[in-house]
Amino acid sequence: MKKIILSMLFFLLMFFPMSVFALNEVNVYFFYSPTCNICSQEKAFLEALQQNKYPNLRIYYYDTSEDKNLAIMNQAKELYQETTNGVPFTIIGDTAFAGFSQSKKCSIQKNIYNYSYHTYENKFGTMIGGQSYRTDLEGDVEEYTDDEDYLIEENPGGDTSNEIKEEKESIFTNPKFQSSIILVVCGVVLGVFVLFLTFFERRNRT
Repeated sequence: MKKIILSMLFFLLMFFPMSVFALNEVNVYFFYSPTCNICSQEKAFLEALQQNKYPNLRIYYYDTSEDKNLAIMNQAKELYQETTNGVPFTIIGDTAFAGFSQSKKCSIQKNIYNYSYHTYENKFGTMIGGQSYRTDLEGDVEEYTDDEDYLIEENPGGDTSNEIKEEKESIFTNPKFQSSIILVVCGVVLGVFVLFLTFFERRNRT
């Protein structure tokens, strides 16, 4: 029995970190027009997220001034039952966004964080784009906690500034930290159990 418990503990130590700490690649499909000011703002926003906060973000660009990309966007809108016209149109994981605004910035970040740690269907990627996403990336991303922790300021010309207002994430809300605590607790519980098992075995022998 003791050997079985020790084997379970060894398996937990070897397998648990790999399964919990793995990070998903989050695919973003961005449909835009070069003459669209709002598209330029969203493009800068997504690239700032990728560079500064979510290195697991992979952005695919579709310039809808090209007929083939316009046709793909129409397919995508039909797939996600989106009835609005025009750009920007963005697909992140299982979610589609038409247009761009401060409220959509919040939703985009929440979705990116969620898909970073949870599997998603990636309907557009598999059915139209022919792309899948990796689920074995190493690293960590910061949780999006409220509507003000990652604002990008736009000037009247539509350019996005490089100033980023970001709140420090509490270590206790970090999934990697929480997973580490779970691992330590499981190890301690199993260790105590093995210790008591050994004690009672020796006591029975005497």
